[in-house]
Amino acid sequence: MVERVLRIGEHTARIGEHADTLELTMRGDVSPDEAARFFDFMALHFAGQRYMLITGDVSQLGRVPAESRRTVMRQSGRVPPIRGLVYYRTTFPGRVLTELVIRGYALATGADVAVHFVEDEAEARAWLARRREQLAGDRG
Repeated sequence: MVERVLRIGEHTARIGEHADTLELTMRGDVSPDEAARFFDFMALHFAGQRYMLITGDVSQLGRVPAESRRTVMRQSGRVPPIRGLVYYRTTFPGRVLTELVIRGYALATGADVAVHFVEDEAEARAWLARRREQLAGDRG
């Protein structure tokens, strides 16, 4: 059986209750090796999906050094397009860092990524439900 939860350093990646969703808990800095391991996990679990959505608690996110961001760009083609990202309990520096990484990802992939920040997990789940509805309407 394939694990649905993976510890990567101090971080946790988990497949959400919906097959299109990755749930993250980020604690501390993200090394290039950790960034690559996130993509290994995503490539394994999201193969064949039309898109991915990401949510999580990034209240304790540390630094994402330039080499880690470059790893994200290099690895981005291994997974379906990220079409929505909603983080909760995000600090201002965490928001800035998220925007920086996602802009680079969008440039590298051409993906249209909706990014949103909310106060708590319940709000994040509600946003994900609305985003799924939007994406289902895009099929037409």
